[in-house]
Amino acid sequence: MTRPAADLTDEQREQLLANVAQLHTALARYVEALRPQLEAIGRAFADLGQQLHAAGLIDADGNPTRTDRPAWQSPYGPAPRRR
Repeated sequence: MTRPAADLTDEQREQLLANVAQLHTALARYVEALRPQLEAIGRAFADLGQQLHAAGLIDADGNPTRTDRPAWQSPYGPAPRRR
């Protein structure tokens, strides 16, 4: 990271501080505008998790509960034999 030049004039320094303050204000407005959508997405994912848990497709930790094959068996078939 580079540091700003030490030989800035007072006017340049004030303009830089004003630009940073303006950017901060714009970003804060953006985050506040985005907050409701992000909260809605979070609620939708939480509801989906509850529905999957209620259907018995995931356990309390969010892991799948599918038991159609032994736990030791890989979904890709048995390991190749060594020769």
